[in-house]
Amino acid sequence: MKLAELAGIVSGQVSGSADLTVNKVSTIEEAGVGDLVFVLEDKNLIPAFSSAASAIAAAKLPDDLRGKSAILVQNPRLALAKALAVFSPKKPVSFISDHSIISPSAKLGKNPTIHPFVTIGENCEIGDNVTIFPNVTIYDRVKIGSNVVIHAGARIGVDGFGFAWENDQHVKIPQIGEVAIEDNVEIYANVCVARGTLGTTRIGKGTKIDNLTHIAHNCDIGENCAITALVGFAGSVTFGKHVQVGGMAGFNGHITVGDNAVVMAKAGVTKDIPADSVVSGFPAEDHREQLKQQAALKKLLKKTG
Repeated sequence: MKLAELAGIVSGQVSGSADLTVNKVSTIEEAGVGDLVFVLEDKNLIPAFSSAASAIAAAKLPDDLRGKSAILVQNPRLALAKALAVFSPKKPVSFISDHSIISPSAKLGKNPTIHPFVTIGENCEIGDNVTIFPNVTIYDRVKIGSNVVIHAGARIGVDGFGFAWENDQHVKIPQIGEVAIEDNVEIYANVCVARGTLGTTRIGKGTKIDNLTHIAHNCDIGENCAITALVGFAGSVTFGKHVQVGGMAGFNGHITVGDNAVVMAKAGVTKDIPADSVVSGFPAEDHREQLKQQAALKKLLKKTG
């Protein structure tokens, strides 16, 4: 592909040879002739120019680094996503594996891709263009929207963890609710989403949930949230839109996290978080306050040590 054509795809401008042929996107360390490398951080500009790549993509080109052909883009990370979509291996056409188990009462939309050893339970509803990778289990009465991807080993619609105490033993509370996964959601490997005790556990449109995360019963996750790996939710947590969560964070039950909040890695969230907040630590609080406390503690330790 010519550099000029690729620049059009990623909404960039060419600096240098527009007729340069780009064969693939590569890392700076492994780049060779015909490769394009992306500069996602300023510190990588000089290594990118020093690499064997034929061209780079970056937000800016200092005058003293000009000489290598480039694509100038406003958002290099977004441009990388668009470029990789061009060069990534083509996905197979829609299919349903003979080694999957699908209830006769389940309803599948157009162009499903169902890999081996997938199980889809009774009265499930699955939208168009859904991809489900091997060893996924979809329990009964789960609703999945269109353009959803569910990676290997995920479990959707398991019973919520609910018990009452009687005569020195646990009495299970029947979990008769449902799960609703809206359009354009991507659920990564070994994620577990529990059904509602009553009502619905909801994953909002466009949300992405990373590996080994647990979504408990009756959680309501808003649109376009990003939840990284190993996050744990107790029941009935409510997220607004565009919430970002770092790895290994934990959420107490029955709390609300507002729109655009950022919960940093390993935070323990025990109470409501307002919109547009950035929180960290345990118990989670404003990140700036956490930094002040850490600085004060270090000073105190120096004085007493």
